[in-house]
Amino acid sequence: MKIIMKKIYLSILCVLTSFAFSAQSSSNQLAKKHEVILEKIKPNLAAQPKGVVLWENQFDTPSDWITDNSCTYSTYNIVGGYDYANGTSISSTSTCTSPGTVAIDPNTGNTANWRFETDGNLIPVSVLSPFAAASTSNGFLFIDSDATGGGDGDGTPIFVTATIATPIDLTGENSVVLSFSHNYRWWQDTRGVRVSGDNGASWVQYEITNNSGYPNDQNSGNPEITSIDVSADVGGQSQVLIQFYYEDNDFWAWYWAVDDVKISRKDLNNVQNNAAWIYGESTNFAEYGRTPLTQMDQDWVVGVEVSNDGVNGQSNVTLLADFGTFTATASMSDTLYADSSSYVETLTDLSMLGTGVYQGTYTVTSDSDQVGGPNFVDNVQERNFEITTDVYSLDGIDNHPAGTQTLGGYGSYTWPTDASDGLICATMYPFLNNDTINSVRAYLTSSTVADAEVILYIIDSTGYMNGNFGAAIFTSDLYIVTPNDVANGYIEIPVGFQNGNIFESLPVVAGNYYACLELYSGGGTFDIGIIDDATVVQPAWSSAIWYPLDQAYTNSNSFAIRLNLGDNSIDYTGISENLNTIQIYPNPASNFINISTTTSESSELVIKDMAGKVVHTDNFNLKINVNTENFAKGTYLIDVKNTQGIFSKKITIK
Repeated sequence: MKIIMKKIYLSILCVLTSFAFSAQSSSNQLAKKHEVILEKIKPNLAAQPKGVVLWENQFDTPSDWITDNSCTYSTYNIVGGYDYANGTSISSTSTCTSPGTVAIDPNTGNTANWRFETDGNLIPVSVLSPFAAASTSNGFLFIDSDATGGGDGDGTPIFVTATIATPIDLTGENSVVLSFSHNYRWWQDTRGVRVSGDNGASWVQYEITNNSGYPNDQNSGNPEITSIDVSADVGGQSQVLIQFYYEDNDFWAWYWAVDDVKISRKDLNNVQNNAAWIYGESTNFAEYGRTPLTQMDQDWVVGVEVSNDGVNGQSNVTLLADFGTFTATASMSDTLYADSSSYVETLTDLSMLGTGVYQGTYTVTSDSDQVGGPNFVDNVQERNFEITTDVYSLDGIDNHPAGTQTLGGYGSYTWPTDASDGLICATMYPFLNNDTINSVRAYLTSSTVADAEVILYIIDSTGYMNGNFGAAIFTSDLYIVTPNDVANGYIEIPVGFQNGNIFESLPVVAGNYYACLELYSGGGTFDIGIIDDATVVQPAWSSAIWYPLDQAYTNSNSFAIRLNLGDNSIDYTGISENLNTIQIYPNPASNFINISTTTSESSELVIKDMAGKVVHTDNFNLKINVNTENFAKGTYLIDVKNTQGIFSKKITIK
């Protein structure tokens, strides 16, 4: 009796032990149900069972199912099962309030019940819409508490079941798996599936969510593919029933869409590679998409989560991770028994690697499930990472294996009522060695509007968790997002201090630091959001938000807030002989800059932004007019060089 949902390795990614703090529980964290529209969705990593399909239904014929909303199942004989939200066995149904459903469905005018729909766009959460099951257009099972259930605790509960009308004959099929595709967002609602081998006299119940919690993200996959080994429950039985049940527990809850339900013969030998990872030994389990040479661990953990979805125990389960320039191997010494999973990993010395993108293929085999064998469909995962000279990023955007990248975002619009101004998005960076930060680049969501405002903080992990941003080791001036920033899709803010005529980059000592962006939208007038890389699940607190006037909350993904490392200090000191021979005006400028000299010889012009990026070059005699309409708002350094020396000046574009 085991459920295989999104097989991720989050169970090993515990709260970072280097932090002595705690945040609210997930139920408290999500206390603003319809304001918490998280722009993220993780890819589904579970595979459909590969065995022969013995029975299936696509919900294309409503008469195949008996729907009920009276809560009559409260007297069912529940003889076993499992609650995946609480991690406990089930011996009884949850309590429901007689007489059952009293919520009215505005689509039908009747008391709420399961509906059979064909329009996948009915999903009421944008990042999960349309429903992407294989046969959505033929029909799917749908209940929408979000539209029918009223408010919390207002006496309009929903209790609905859908039971297959004709028993399924599994005589002679002793090893079977129940699977189905579904799509949901959780908010205090209960959902699950029951199976009966005796035509409904007794039931085994598998509860996926309830008002105690949920076993994955608040958003499911699209589709989420759930597979349950029901061999012990209904294997070999001739009168098998399947029932889907949903309760909103009288909350203003969300919805559930279900499709493509199957019973398949379980393969004799089938190991599955459910997730793969590679991370530096000192990064607290976080997988950094880009790591600079100066912050490279010597030893990296390379591993997978592997499960046995077959009937037979599997011996000599082995991982081969091939990155081209290096390989890593590991094996299990014990047998991997049916319906069990394990981690297979090894410590690998990567100190010999240079800069570049490393693309890895993780292959899992056993003595009975070999490369090229009949079940070698779900034995392979991919994982990429990059070593750089100076870019440090938790996100791996544009480096992920083809077809796996999944992006979302948070911003001023995510909680528009009370977090449109002051929401802080942050990414944590562990420094193994002392280094220097010269700028931070953050990638913007498509919802970002010019004239939004940002403040950048570089702060140690303790200061961040305590909300003590006044103790940041660096705080930027207010940065105003420009049309060019929006067009480019990112902002770049210089990091450091003015020391006389020199802008010095920020030195940091070894430790953990957050790069934090405080977002201001003027009350929703100029929205701004930061892209979130949801491709790879990250451990708690590697990425986080600070909710205004509240506290820090973990984000299990990767904000695309990157550090540019290395000393890029800028000397503004000009050559004294040349100081009085060059004029630059106006300052501040809007549409143009005039530059003039008293010499007729050729002068070289270089204009750089405060991150050191060259934005304009030219050569001129006596004078030149530079069009700055397409320059981003901010501070620039102008260098004019000729035989008399170098003249440097800061100028502001407004």
